[in-house]
Amino acid sequence: MIRFLQDSRFRRPEISKRPPVWLALLVMGISLPMLIPFAYILSRSSDVGLQRAIDLVFRERVWLLLDNTMTLLVLVSVIAMCIGTLSAFLLERYRIFGKAFFSVAATLPLCIPAFVASFSWISLSFRFSGLPGSVLVMSMVSAPLVYLPAAAVLRRMDRSLEEVSLSMGRGRAHTFWHVILPQLKPALSSGFLLIALHLLVEFGAVSILNYQTFTTAIFQEYDMAFNNATAALLSLVLVVICLVVVGVEMLFRGKTTLARSGKGVARQSAPKELPGYLHISAILFFLLQFMLGVGMPVIMVGYWMVVGTSLHSGFDWLEFARSLGLSMSISLGGALMTVLAAMPLVWCAVRYRSVLTLWIDRLPFLLHAVPGIVIALGLTYFSIHYAYPIYQTFIPVLLAYLMLYMPMAQTTLKASLELVPSDMENVGRSLGRSDIFVFRTLLVPAILPGITAAFALVFLNMMKELTATLVLTPTAIQTMAVSVWDLTLEGSYAAVAPYALALIVFSGIPVFLLKKYAFN
Repeated sequence: MIRFLQDSRFRRPEISKRPPVWLALLVMGISLPMLIPFAYILSRSSDVGLQRAIDLVFRERVWLLLDNTMTLLVLVSVIAMCIGTLSAFLLERYRIFGKAFFSVAATLPLCIPAFVASFSWISLSFRFSGLPGSVLVMSMVSAPLVYLPAAAVLRRMDRSLEEVSLSMGRGRAHTFWHVILPQLKPALSSGFLLIALHLLVEFGAVSILNYQTFTTAIFQEYDMAFNNATAALLSLVLVVICLVVVGVEMLFRGKTTLARSGKGVARQSAPKELPGYLHISAILFFLLQFMLGVGMPVIMVGYWMVVGTSLHSGFDWLEFARSLGLSMSISLGGALMTVLAAMPLVWCAVRYRSVLTLWIDRLPFLLHAVPGIVIALGLTYFSIHYAYPIYQTFIPVLLAYLMLYMPMAQTTLKASLELVPSDMENVGRSLGRSDIFVFRTLLVPAILPGITAAFALVFLNMMKELTATLVLTPTAIQTMAVSVWDLTLEGSYAAVAPYALALIVFSGIPVFLLKKYAFN
């Protein structure tokens, strides 16, 4: 049996358990504001009373919402992980006709916001509403979150490990399970975690497609009944589900790090030829994936741009330009703040691993399971009662973005930092340099592609954020996402088209950065 994780090149580095005082204080300062939504949920839930809370949580509607949410989570996670992993294997290990195009096309669904894809399918036919349409849309937009990291790992994987396994008489199936899959675990688990947590709080796409989940029910409680207590209880159920998801991801990932520290250079696997019928099947698979994930949404947006009448009669282009500029500026500021905040958290979790740093590292992931509207209301309550000068400003919006998308920055940064040997930092310290100097001059340049990828991924998702923005943005100001939401609810599909097209185009910029700097 091949035990490559016991090889000297993949031994777990010795890690100090005590971070520097300045780093510990910085991490605590970043983590404390993230407790605000949890405090809000517990405070509002406690207003209900124990018996009433039990009656509300265990009623039939909650079980229906749980069934709908978990069904969507399982189906989309399985389908997206299968599509992303299969795409990565085919494009990295085999020669495929049109490989250059398909490798780019596999990442393009990230350019399509989920609610824009939902708008395009529902405007084509109302038959795509409900569970089938939700699974289709969310699977297509989620698959790149698995494909990109899996392809990066396969591209850098040392083929000598596989050759050793095969030379010992082990079959390809055994080699996959005991050599390839363990190296893919961090990438696959990160992709699963992002997909699962995002599905738990997805609102725009499932609302447009008329599929009831916990998040849509929470929004209805606030929007229609303005029942904060019931909505807080439903949010508490989501947090419990998130704890289960995070626990499953931690078990699957394991504790092993994969920094290569041995002598020599890793040898990449040479692409192989596929048999004729499998080659054709692979091409058809990529064409179908491209049409479902990118082709149909773009075609429908283009259709409403050309054919729609409301676009040519009274469309407010000045408001469109204002929304675009606002979305870009808020997303840029939020992405910069989120990446800067995530870097010390990741460094502390990877290099100074302990029970405390582990849970501080996982706190943003737990927060990611809290719907955006709950985070927004928690920040609104806090700003009104304790920081009124920031009420109805963009500071709560940026804080909400930080809370919502910190995990995306963490996963990308962690994947880069885990590949950097800790010996490099030890050498810097042995020369009398401070931890801050080592971090700034050694670690930051080493993980610069990961920093770029984290910034691009966070910016991409902030451009598409909807629920927290609906609550926190001043009434007279609308982002691109809010404009798409409002116009879609009105059925003004032609008026939606310019906003949807702009989101697709400007989402392509961070996707390009992701493809170029993070996963090559």
